Amino acid sequence: MLESLFFTDALVFGARDWLVIATVSASCVALLAIWSYANRSQLTGLRFITALFKILAVAALAFCLLEPMQRSERPRPGANLMAIVVDNSRSMEMHPPGESQSRVDRLRSKLPTDVPWQARLAQDFDVRRYAFDDRVRAVNDLTELDFKGANSSLTGTVETLQARFATRPVAGLLLFSDGLATDDVQSLLSQDEFPFPLYPVVDDSDSKLRDIAVTNASVAVSSFELAPVTVEANIAAQGFAGKDISVRLLDTAGNAVDRQLLACDSEAFEGRVRFQYQPKTAGMQFVTVRAMLANEDRDGAKVDSRVEVTTVNNERQLAVDRGGGPFRILYLAGRPNWEFKFIRRALEEDIEIELSALLRIANKEMKFVFGDKAVDSTNRLLAGFNEDEETAEQSDESILISIGKSITEGHKQVFPATEEDLFAFHAVILDDIEASFFTHNQMLLLREFVASRGGGIMMLGGRESFLGGGYEDTPLGDVLPIYLRGRDDPDLKDAPAKYGLSREGSLEPWLRLRANQTDERERVEQMPDFLTWNQVAGVKPGAVVLAELEMNSTKLPGLVTQRFGKGRSLALMVGDFWRWSMRRATEDTDDLAQNWRQIARWLTNDVPKRLQVDVESPTSGLLPHRLTIVVRDTAFKPMDNATVRLKITEPDGRQVDATATPDPMRGGTYVAEYWSQQDGGYLCNIEVTSPDGESLDPLRAGWTAQPSAVEFARLETDRKLLEQLAERSGGEIVPIDNLESFVASLPARKVPISEVRVEPLWHRPWLVLFAIGCLCMEWGIRRWKGLP
Repeated sequence: MLESLFFTDALVFGARDWLVIATVSASCVALLAIWSYANRSQLTGLRFITALFKILAVAALAFCLLEPMQRSERPRPGANLMAIVVDNSRSMEMHPPGESQSRVDRLRSKLPTDVPWQARLAQDFDVRRYAFDDRVRAVNDLTELDFKGANSSLTGTVETLQARFATRPVAGLLLFSDGLATDDVQSLLSQDEFPFPLYPVVDDSDSKLRDIAVTNASVAVSSFELAPVTVEANIAAQGFAGKDISVRLLDTAGNAVDRQLLACDSEAFEGRVRFQYQPKTAGMQFVTVRAMLANEDRDGAKVDSRVEVTTVNNERQLAVDRGGGPFRILYLAGRPNWEFKFIRRALEEDIEIELSALLRIANKEMKFVFGDKAVDSTNRLLAGFNEDEETAEQSDESILISIGKSITEGHKQVFPATEEDLFAFHAVILDDIEASFFTHNQMLLLREFVASRGGGIMMLGGRESFLGGGYEDTPLGDVLPIYLRGRDDPDLKDAPAKYGLSREGSLEPWLRLRANQTDERERVEQMPDFLTWNQVAGVKPGAVVLAELEMNSTKLPGLVTQRFGKGRSLALMVGDFWRWSMRRATEDTDDLAQNWRQIARWLTNDVPKRLQVDVESPTSGLLPHRLTIVVRDTAFKPMDNATVRLKITEPDGRQVDATATPDPMRGGTYVAEYWSQQDGGYLCNIEVTSPDGESLDPLRAGWTAQPSAVEFARLETDRKLLEQLAERSGGEIVPIDNLESFVASLPARKVPISEVRVEPLWHRPWLVLFAIGCLCMEWGIRRWKGLP
């Protein structure tokens, strides 16, 4: 039967054999009709119309002789999938002030399964229903959605469904979303080919939304006194032209620390605020940046607005880690001097610095024994004063006294000789001590302290330092940032030196003691001349001259630093820095003390600790915070097989216990992941137990999460994104009010699995009525005009 069909696009003729007969018959009748009208009288326009109606009637009857049938291609019922995907995130619930309905209210009437458009869709397709927020899930009834999701994983949802339906015939995906995705949509738009079309359903009835949002908030923490905590944030305002916006910085208790006003000069306003403040306490804490209309801003932590579409995005919380000490510094001086007095006094005011000092009060003496084996070898200064004189300093040993926590060997105060003892410190300051004081192993240990441990070392410019200390060609000389070969210039000897910052030094915050350049320059000019200073042969490549000494129109390096391995070294060529504070008036700021505290913080700030943690924030709300904990032993080698326990306190006070797992790629590194679902600050206490049972000092870390602020970062429907998705996938934008007409048009669209339908046309009433109608028109015109 099919072989006998004659196809012409959408028409199929079943009686192809009658084509010649029907054509000849119709042609003959048509010619006779024309001849009949033309032979009776002159062929006028009216007669031509009458003849045309008769010819059309004959043609319609001849057409029926061919048994015409309509050929159509339609989706096979139930063979193709059609997915209905609804965004279940909180942004769908936004209710603009003055509007009677939210997006959800306008959408709910379209979600029941028995509504006409869904019933019509189910006639031709296998309908699957899904909801998504932070993940996609299948649902049976879309009316049960609560629209409380904290994220809009649009990209993840589409990619998941693409993978799930990779081997299934899919006609398309109806997407009910505002397009405000919280994940990376660029990866979705960069797809070379979409396996099925996307049909985003949009609601064009959104009015202009009015909102204030805090975006891109950041915090910068410095260890130096004149570089306080800096908090910056962008403020975006929409629909508030001519209004003032109040931006507050709130502490952990919700008290206002500072306040700024921004004037909106456009309907789409963007501004930036910058706060600087000094935390009252050390350690981990949280601050909040909050933006409100000035006439709605009130004291307290409550955020409420009568005109904004939402206040969820009006604030951002930030974690501030102020202080990671105590930082231990070992100070070694070849003799008691005034410099130590001022350094000690300055560092006592910093609760994060723990200073241990070794002061040499007597140099070693030559041991001399002649014929009398009973001569005591104990140093004469200690003879008779030490109960255990066998362990007291001998005549060929220096006598040291300790201030603060120091290293002892029996009853003797000694400079550290092992990694465990020296590496417990973060920095070492050497003052007026010669190289011969150290053993060769101690020199190598100091070198490893800087290069491998990552510690900081500083040498002050006493008479027994640098060239005068004999440090050339020693391991410690390699660490210093200056060359030690050469001789002192006799023309400069004993000349007073003026100390001043170089251009590079004036850019370093830890060397600045004033808030602006003018005051800083004035402060440097008021510094006294220094009489004890050291000449050096030059500066090593890569080293930076931070300050210079000027005498007799000659400039020499005064303060030089360089990186050495994992650590850093600093050389101060001045030996009587204490003079700076001698001329200070009582009411003046103690610049010298502040300078020493900032140098101490700089030496210790980046020094690795035995226990360190790095909190990596996720790139989207669908990923966890990642905690990387590094554990080291007393020699600062990676510690494996340790037990790392975490106790996390969530914003609502609930505590969660977790355990970090070893990183298989890095020794001594442990990793933990935590999904932060609540808005607010998270505190994490980290406790580590070594394989031999030693408990390291616990470490406290913290971070903030604000998934709601990310969800409400933008408010108006992202129609541009939805249009791009529709265009790239071969779909189209569907207005929500045109759903029924759109669904009715789907069967005529191309789908993976379809079937061919052939329906007869020749016995259709309209075709017969057309022929009869034409004959009636021909007869009626002739009777009306009295034509023969």
